[in-house]
Amino acid sequence: MDLTTLSLLLAVLTAALGLDTVLHPTSVVLDTSVPTKYDRVAIDADTIADILQAEVAAISSSPSVVAAPEIRVGAPKGIAMALAETVKMQSVVIALQYEVGFVPEKLKLAIVGEDNTTKVLISGSGLGGRLRTPPFEQMLTLKPGETVVQLVHRAAVAGLGRIDPYFTSLHLIQKHTEDRDFSDATGLISTTMALLPPTPVSVDRALFANLQGIISLFQGNAAFASQRFREAVTADSANAVAWLNLGFADLQLGHYHEAIDDIQHMMASETKPPDALLAAAYMTWGAALLGLKEADRADQMLAKAVEVYPLSSGAFELWGDIKREKGDVAAAENLHRRALENADQFENYAEVAALWFQPAWQHDQPITRSQFSNPSVMQLNK
Repeated sequence: MDLTTLSLLLAVLTAALGLDTVLHPTSVVLDTSVPTKYDRVAIDADTIADILQAEVAAISSSPSVVAAPEIRVGAPKGIAMALAETVKMQSVVIALQYEVGFVPEKLKLAIVGEDNTTKVLISGSGLGGRLRTPPFEQMLTLKPGETVVQLVHRAAVAGLGRIDPYFTSLHLIQKHTEDRDFSDATGLISTTMALLPPTPVSVDRALFANLQGIISLFQGNAAFASQRFREAVTADSANAVAWLNLGFADLQLGHYHEAIDDIQHMMASETKPPDALLAAAYMTWGAALLGLKEADRADQMLAKAVEVYPLSSGAFELWGDIKREKGDVAAAENLHRRALENADQFENYAEVAALWFQPAWQHDQPITRSQFSNPSVMQLNK
């Protein structure tokens, strides 16, 4: 290749790299490969790439009220790398990336035939996100009874858990709300928290401790959930969701005054929470007042809840309970009907206990799933 052609190619690759930076500033660069001489696998690189992109889309779309995803669906390869591969200059593009400061998140899945079985090699890095992930490699082996497609899905989730452990944990919690098998989410959360700096104040520790509390509620352990939520607000006193969840756990434990204090801490935040979260706060406060036999004040709190967020099925249902306690059966039935009408408007955030479970205002009430959880939303990532 003569010098003029080489110079022109370098100029084109540099321009393409700049275009990648503009088009995909927060995308994960995805890559896949299948050995050409391995005949045990009836799957090609394009199919693996599709599975990988589908998992990125599912995980990054998990609803969150406290964090933004670090991963986005991107092209399997950037424009610059795609051009480089056609002229066999991939190493040049990698060098150019570091020269211009463009270090994208990367994840690659490679099918490997080894020891007479099928494996997937996961490799990548996530140096540009909030939680920095240095270059890594991990090998997963096909399990007995597992298909290659299932192995690729498992590998994709494992790799994305390295790059964005918080949203991957959210995804895993939502995926297992029915079978209650949170082992993968629990393992990922624990591993990630062990890698966090041991600082007294940590936004990230608060996020993950809050998820541990949600899992504890699913497992029926309100006392342990309360400990985890308190750990979260200790690590980050500005985490409104953790304060709300602490109030919910205290409510579940029959600590009604403490639950109200928790909600007041949440509302004292300088940042106004989303309407769905504010309505959940008024619901929790109202349930605590009902537990204290202050039905009239509880009535006022639920009126505020539906005022700030008229689409809340849970708020209308709890308000109906209050009306029933006050002897107004007709109003209770009307509010129950309003709750059912709003059921398809359910706004789900996996981090918020009041959107998963019914507020417990009766003594020794067990942890009960909300009847208004929207399966079409909760099972989106299955």
